[in-house]
Amino acid sequence: MSILAANLKHLYQRRAAWLWYLIILAQTPAVLLLIYLTQFDRYLWYLIISLLTGILAGSMQKDVLVKPFSFCLPGHRRIPRPFVFWIGGVVNLILGCVFLWYPGLGFPYVLLVVLAGGFVGMIVYFYGVYIGFLELPKPAGGIIPLFIFGVIFFKWDIVLQDMIISRPIVVILVGGSVCVWVWELLGRDSLARKYCGKLVMGILDNWNQQKAEKYRQAQADQNLTETKAKFFERLQQVFLRRMRRYDFLSKGRYVWGNIYIVFGKYFGFWRTTHIWGSLAAISLFLLMFGLIGEANKRVINFLFVLPVFWVLGLDMLPYRTMLFPAGRAEKYFGMLVLAIIITFVGGVLVLAMTGISVFLETSLPEFSFRGKMFTYYRMDIGRFYIYLLFIPMALSLAVVFPRTKQWLKIVFAIVFCQGWIISEVICKQTLIEVVGPAGVAGLAALCWIGFLVILRYVCMRRSLVGQGKS
Repeated sequence: MSILAANLKHLYQRRAAWLWYLIILAQTPAVLLLIYLTQFDRYLWYLIISLLTGILAGSMQKDVLVKPFSFCLPGHRRIPRPFVFWIGGVVNLILGCVFLWYPGLGFPYVLLVVLAGGFVGMIVYFYGVYIGFLELPKPAGGIIPLFIFGVIFFKWDIVLQDMIISRPIVVILVGGSVCVWVWELLGRDSLARKYCGKLVMGILDNWNQQKAEKYRQAQADQNLTETKAKFFERLQQVFLRRMRRYDFLSKGRYVWGNIYIVFGKYFGFWRTTHIWGSLAAISLFLLMFGLIGEANKRVINFLFVLPVFWVLGLDMLPYRTMLFPAGRAEKYFGMLVLAIIITFVGGVLVLAMTGISVFLETSLPEFSFRGKMFTYYRMDIGRFYIYLLFIPMALSLAVVFPRTKQWLKIVFAIVFCQGWIISEVICKQTLIEVVGPAGVAGLAALCWIGFLVILRYVCMRRSLVGQGKS
């Protein structure tokens, strides 16, 4: 077996990759639906699949390169190059075939267009590979919302699509040049030296809880400054004083300790740049979704779901130690209080975003750009029930899949959110208009009852020491 074949076997041997395939496949109906809704005049929605495939390919090769002895294997330093190009070439050649349905293209000109579409997919795919190869694949993703902003307001995809149709040879030459450049970059020995034996996180490493905790601790130690250390010492003393007011095995002691462990673990590795980056991302989302237009003004209400993804990142059932014991009743009561706090904090965040959107609606005037009028639309406070419907689902996933299976939680969240977004696009009426306020209240009550049932089962019947297994 060749080294390339051994690396390609990872595509089906790694369980976490199967979930990534599910995420990619989940984009297919949305892509086809968007093509149908736009009457087949926008064909580049497949670039979403190209991007996700590139992230997967880059991250998988990074996971191999960081192994201590991979640098010593004969010829293994050159493997990222054929691995990345084999996957990207096959996937994007298939995706480029969407132009076979473009009207008015004759044979053999349509083959040039298909090839040009494949090369455009390769360029986006390489960007995904770049994201996957980063030590922490988050900063490079910041350009993605900007690209979406350009697609929505300036129709960059239409411009690029017209170039593919009218000048396929130029697009092929540009794409071929990019491929040659990336081929040379992936063949450098410095790439293997950079990652060999280094502690980095990939998109599939959330399955490895030991590595995830080790990486989180390393990041926290790296970001720990003298000012932050003093702040955490004072914060620790505050929680310890609260805990000392209760008996050693009491529920009150466990509640305060559980709050400190969960939130301290999450915010311990944050820097000031993380805070400013989060505020910038929220501001960008508020502007982007609020300016989409009259026909799609309900899209800004997607921001009611934003705290759901924050909840999915919390480890709500951290490991206990001999100094912080907890029985089943303490677990149940502590998790219930924690869920109430999380729901309150997320609700405050949503209400704050709603208030900002109301301010922007009254402050931003209408303006024209390239013959199109733009009007800012605020978040509808009457749609706050969206948050109340989704937050118990997120809490249930965080309880059912603690410590491990992070990407499984994200898959479920994406499925729920995509179903809701598609229904918002297709249906002319909102949920409250269809079932009425009483129906929405009943659905919210069912979601919260389901969360309480799941929480009681996890805390009262499932193993307290296992990895979430019964």
